[in-house]
Amino acid sequence: MASSELIAAAPVSSPVPGSDAPKTSDRSYRPDIDGLRAIAIVSVILYHAGVPVVAGGFTGVDIFFAISGYLIGGHIFSEMRGGTFSFLRFYQHRAKRILPAYFFIIFFVLAVALFLLSPYETQYLGRAAFASTLSVSNILFWKTSGYFDPKSELNPLLMTWSLGVEEQFYLLVPLLMVWIRKFRQDLLLPAIAAISAVSLAYAMHALGTEPGKVFYTLAPRAWELGLGVLLAIAQQKWRFLPVRAYVSESAGAVGLGLILAPMFLLTVATPFPGAAALPSVLGAVVLLANSESCVNRKILSLSVLAFCGRISYSLYLWHWPLLALARSVYGTRLPPRITAGIVAISSVLAILSYWFIEQPFRKSKLQPVPLLKRYGFAMVCILAICGVVWRTQGLPARNPELARLEDSGVVLHTDPCLSQYGSDSPHFEPFCLPVPGGPPSIAVWGDSHAGALVPAIRTIAKDAGMGFGDFTKVSCPPLTGATRYLPTHVAAAAECMAFNRKVLKLIESNKLISVVALAGFWAAPLQRNYEDGWLATDLAGDRRVPSLQESQLEFTNALSATVRSLQEAGKKVVIFGDVPNFDVDPLWIVRTERIPARQILYRLLAGHPLQDSGLASPSSISTDPETRLLLQQAVDGLPGVDMIDLKAGLCPSDGECLYRDGNSLLYSDPQHLSAAGARLALQKTNFSLSKDAPTLEK
Repeated sequence: MASSELIAAAPVSSPVPGSDAPKTSDRSYRPDIDGLRAIAIVSVILYHAGVPVVAGGFTGVDIFFAISGYLIGGHIFSEMRGGTFSFLRFYQHRAKRILPAYFFIIFFVLAVALFLLSPYETQYLGRAAFASTLSVSNILFWKTSGYFDPKSELNPLLMTWSLGVEEQFYLLVPLLMVWIRKFRQDLLLPAIAAISAVSLAYAMHALGTEPGKVFYTLAPRAWELGLGVLLAIAQQKWRFLPVRAYVSESAGAVGLGLILAPMFLLTVATPFPGAAALPSVLGAVVLLANSESCVNRKILSLSVLAFCGRISYSLYLWHWPLLALARSVYGTRLPPRITAGIVAISSVLAILSYWFIEQPFRKSKLQPVPLLKRYGFAMVCILAICGVVWRTQGLPARNPELARLEDSGVVLHTDPCLSQYGSDSPHFEPFCLPVPGGPPSIAVWGDSHAGALVPAIRTIAKDAGMGFGDFTKVSCPPLTGATRYLPTHVAAAAECMAFNRKVLKLIESNKLISVVALAGFWAAPLQRNYEDGWLATDLAGDRRVPSLQESQLEFTNALSATVRSLQEAGKKVVIFGDVPNFDVDPLWIVRTERIPARQILYRLLAGHPLQDSGLASPSSISTDPETRLLLQQAVDGLPGVDMIDLKAGLCPSDGECLYRDGNSLLYSDPQHLSAAGARLALQKTNFSLSKDAPTLEK
C-alpha cells in the first residue's frame, strides 16, 4: 500500500480556523494573540512545504483550536453575563468573518478544476466542495479516508476539515453554554471541564482503532477548544491575584517552549492527536493566560507577527489549494523553488484577500436576518454548482477520451469482498464465497494486490467451470504467525492476524476449495521504511523494528507455515509474485498528457513536455530480486507449489513496464492492476484452471 494513501492515520493537512482578530482600534486588542496565530500558520505552511526540520508543524491547528475556544467562549460568556447575548448576532458575526473568503476559495478551486483536473478528480472535488459548503467536509473526509481514496495531498479542499470542526463548534457551544447557565449557572465551568476531559479520554482511547475519526471529527477534538473556553470563563468569573514577575516570565517561556517543541520533535508517524496534542494546546493556553510576560509583550506582539496573524485565515485558505493543484500538475514531490514560489504567491493573494474580501464584508452594517438570508442564498447557489459537478461525474464531456480511460482504471476500488481497515473478518456474502454444493473452487487469499487479480482469476475460474472465493484485506499479506505492522495504522496488524486465522480455518474446512492462490505486496514489510511497515510476530510484546535479516527469516518461516497448513488440508497452492510498481502514478501521466492546460503548466514547471508512451520504469521495491528469492526459499522442500511471475507479461524489457495498453489502463494507481491489467498479466503467463488442478503451460 502506498504510504501517501494513509490519509486517515497521518496528519497530512492542518488547516487554519477562521480568524477572530478584532479590529485594531479595539482597546481589548491583544497583538500577542495574532503573534501566536502567526507562529501557528508559519509552522503549518512549513510543514506543508515539506521543510523536514518542522516535521511536526501540523500541531499549528491545535494552537488555533485553543485560540478559537478562548475567543469564542469568552465572547459568549461576556454577553451572557451582561444579558446581551443573541444567537442571531453571534451567527451574523461568524458569517461575516468566515464565509466571504471561504466561499470565494471554493468557487476559485472549482473554476480552476475545470481546466486542470480530470473528470474523476473533478467529481471527487465537487463532492468535497458540496460538503465544505455545508461545513461537514471533516465528516466526509473521515468517512472516505479509505485505502483507495485519492491522495490527500492532491485534494485542494482538504484544509476545510478544520473549518468544519470549528463551525460545528460554533453551532453547539452557544447552545450548550446558554442551556447549562439557564439550568444552573454554577455548573458551567464543571460541565465544560467534564466534557473536555471525556473528549480527551475518548481521543486517547480511539486513536489506535479509529485514527481517522479522532483526527477529523469534533468529539475527539472538543477538548482542544474546551480548554480555551475554560480559560476565558475563568478569567471573567474570578479575579486572579497578580503573580510575581519571575512567575509570569517563566510561564511565558514554558508556554512558548510547549508550542515550539512539538513542531520540531513530532513526525507524521506520531499517533496524533490525543495525548501528543497536549503540549501544543497547553502551551497556547498558558500564553493566552499570561499576556504580561516578556514573551507575549516583546516577541508575540512584534508588528510583523501580528500582521501575519491577522492574514492567517486567508493565508491558509490560499496556500493549501495552490500547493495541491501544483502537485496535481507536477505529479511528484514539488522542488523547493516551486514550493517557495507558491508560498510567495499565496502570501500576496492572502494580503489581497484580507484587504479586499475579508475586511469589506466584516464592515457590513446589514442587520442579522437580511445578512444571513444573503449568505444563505449564496450558499444555495454554490451548492447547486457543486452538485452539478459532482453528480455529472466531473463533467466528462470536457474530455470524453480521458473519462473512458479513468473508468477502466477504478473498478478495483469497488470490490465488495476486499476487507478494509477496521475489519478483522472476511466477507461472507454469497458473491465472495464458493457456492455451497457447487463445483471445486479456487480461493484467492491476500492483500489488495491479490484483490487486483480477483476479476481476472474469477473469470478464468468461471470459464473452467470452477467456483470462486475472495478472501482479501488491505495491507494484510497471507501469512500465519507474522503480519505487517503499520505505525500509521497501529490496529491493522491485530486485525490482519485475526483475519488470516479466520481465512485459514475457513479454507481448511471448506471441502469445495481445492486450489488456493496466494498473492500480495510481498516486498512491503521487508523494507526499512516506517510508512510501509515491517514484519511483526509478537504484537503484544516487543515493538522494536526488526533487522532486515530478522524480517526475512520471519517472512520465509511464516509463508512456509501457511503453505504447509494448506497442503496438509489437501489444497493445491499457487503463489503469484507481485506485479511491477511505479514511482510515478500512471494515471497522472495519462491525465497530464491529455489535459491541455495541465500539459502547458507542467512544461513551464518542469522545463520539458510530458509524453504518455504507455511504458515507465518500475520502482526498485518491485524489482528487488531478494523478494523473489525469499518466495522461492519459503517453498523449497514443499513440492507441488506453482510459482507464477506476473512481471513477465507486463515488462517487455528489464527497464520498462506497461501501464497502458492502447485505450485500456493497466493500473488504477502506482501499485494496483486494473481489471484489464490483471487479465493481460495472467494471459501472458498462460495461467489456466481445470476442476482438478491449475496448470501453468510453458
